[in-house]
Amino acid sequence: MFNNKFALTAFQLKIIGITLMVVDHLYQMFYFAGVPNWFTMLGRIVAPIFLFLSAEGFHYTRSRKRYMMTLLTGFWICQILFMGASYFFPNENVVLMNSIFGTIFLGTLLMWTYDQFKSRHIWKGLSGILIFTALTIIPLFAVSYTMANTTGNPWLVRLIFMIPSPLTVEGGLLFIAMALFLYIARNKRWIQAVIIALVAAVTFAFNPAGIQWLMVFSIIPILLYNGQEGRKEK
Repeated sequence: MFNNKFALTAFQLKIIGITLMVVDHLYQMFYFAGVPNWFTMLGRIVAPIFLFLSAEGFHYTRSRKRYMMTLLTGFWICQILFMGASYFFPNENVVLMNSIFGTIFLGTLLMWTYDQFKSRHIWKGLSGILIFTALTIIPLFAVSYTMANTTGNPWLVRLIFMIPSPLTVEGGLLFIAMALFLYIARNKRWIQAVIIALVAAVTFAFNPAGIQWLMVFSIIPILLYNGQEGRKEK
């Protein structure tokens, strides 16, 4: 689509995403110390890049089960580290909540479910829907129980954040749906660009004062992707 000298491999896209994620997190961790707002503005393009790469990775991986379990394990590790950091190094200016791993895991779960229905494996497809529904409902019951129990249950609250739920992961249902549709349209890059633009428009419509709509600029590096894996480093 572009001149080859400007093309990006999947590895280079990952480097861009990781670098800008670090820049964004510097703002999230030290905004009270005067880190400029444009640090987090740059970070808005990170999630669509990672979701786009997850669609590519899920398509090409040799073991989709292992791919999904790696994402789930990454989510659990992050959550444990977040809770540990918040406990041992409390800071009222910083709130550690979730990571993109949970969003990508749920996105790949829907990708797998979509493929099962596409291959006419109806029962497997229904099992995917059942798992996704359970991951949505379980935290609701846990929150309802916690609110109803005046004594509280801190372990139950911690359990809620160990479950990758559409209600708690980064970006919620909107980002999970974006991951799925980027996968469905993975052979049509212009449709993927439209999907990202539509999600950006939705976020702007619901929060015109926010900056999440800046994700629309992730279209530029994604359109530069040449379909090659590049260096094989995790």
